[in-house]
Amino acid sequence: MALDFREVTLRFDPTSGRTQRESATAVFGSRVRRASAALKGINIGYTNGDHELLRQEVDIDVTTIVNNAVTVAVDFLLRDSSGNIDDPYSGSVEVMVLADVA
Repeated sequence: MALDFREVTLRFDPTSGRTQRESATAVFGSRVRRASAALKGINIGYTNGDHELLRQEVDIDVTTIVNNAVTVAVDFLLRDSSGNIDDPYSGSVEVMVLADVA
């Protein structure tokens, strides 16, 4: 078992009204047998002023492993206490992809 890792950064444009989802692919030097992903860093904020936070979500999933490529998807949400997702928010998420490579 050989362990290798790659970093990917996903960028989220200003959005309101929904949870955002973006994907990125990490490419390794040899075939990937298993993989997992972890949060490395986050930058998230409102684009139209200061708000009290109700909910902040960053959820990372490994969605596919094909030969030497691992695709991850990130769900990204920032919500204030108004009860709606009506304020635009944006940011970025850094993901560390860990793989058992052949």
